[in-house]
Amino acid sequence: MKNIFRIAVIGLTLMTISCTNQLESKENSESDKNIYNIELVNNEKWEVNKEMMIHIKNMESDIKSTSNQSSPNYVELGSKLDENIGLLTSNCTMTGKAHNELHKWLLPFIDLVKELNAADSKEKQQQSFEAIKESMNEFNTYFK
Repeated sequence: MKNIFRIAVIGLTLMTISCTNQLESKENSESDKNIYNIELVNNEKWEVNKEMMIHIKNMESDIKSTSNQSSPNYVELGSKLDENIGLLTSNCTMTGKAHNELHKWLLPFIDLVKELNAADSKEKQQQSFEAIKESMNEFNTYFK
């Protein structure tokens, strides 16, 4: 009888640990997939209006151009990104859920640009730049 009880306790313990690990793993993979908590409807990308998309595409182009430079000018990039962010926000005519979801990406992106502009070493600039590139990739995952 004691052996059956021990086996039951061990079995329940193993099941509990296994379920907890699976739950944690699922939570981690979900958060890794979407760090901005952007919600999609039917897995469809959100549409950004043309007036705003121009400035986002300009930023993306500036980021790609900087990636291709052998000696990147992060100060110049920061200035260009700031200019386009200003134009983007001043031309904001979006409303509704798409607008709200865009803000989930845009506000952290603006913070990354601020970090780039405040970086006091090439190493910090490079780190900020890598985060900005990743953020732009995230934009393209959720918006069109």
